Formats: sequence, structure tokens, C-alpha cells
Amino acid sequence: MVEEKGKNLALASMILGIVGLVFTFLINTLLGLILGIVGLVLASKSKQLGFTGGMRTAGFVTSLISVILGAVLFVLAAVACVAAIGIMSMA
Repeated sequence: MVEEKGKNLALASMILGIVGLVFTFLINTLLGLILGIVGLVLASKSKQLGFTGGMRTAGFVTSLISVILGAVLFVLAAVACVAAIGIMSMA
């Protein structure tokens, strides 16, 4: 049985996208952001190798959502920290 080129990269991309989403919501937004970026790179590499299955699309989408949410939540956390420091310096 001949395995399609890029299928393993697509699977890794999908796994990293899902794990990145879990990390973004539950554990650490920065780690979720990093996992999402790696997932996007793997999905892109899978496409370059010619794999166009649904697994690659799912990996790309979940990784993209992980990157966007990770970036937004990280910026919100940074703004909240700066605001807290500003409030503490006024007291």
C-alpha cells in the first residue's frame, strides 16, 4: 500500500491544531500560539508535497484558529498587566 506524500504532516498539523486550541483555552495562550504556528507550517508543507485531503484542511483551520485566539488572548493579557501596573502605581 502506497502512502500519499504529506499525509503524516497533515496528521501532525491536525493534532497540533487541536492541542494548540486546548492549550490556548485552558493552559497557556503563548504555548497554544506556538503550537498553532507549527501546525500551520506543517499544513503548508503537506500542501507543497501534494496532499490535499480533509485532514490537512482540518489541521490548517484548527491551527489558524489557535494562532488567532492565542494572539488575541496574549495581547489582552499583556494590556491587563500594564493596566494593573498603572493602577498600582497610582495607589
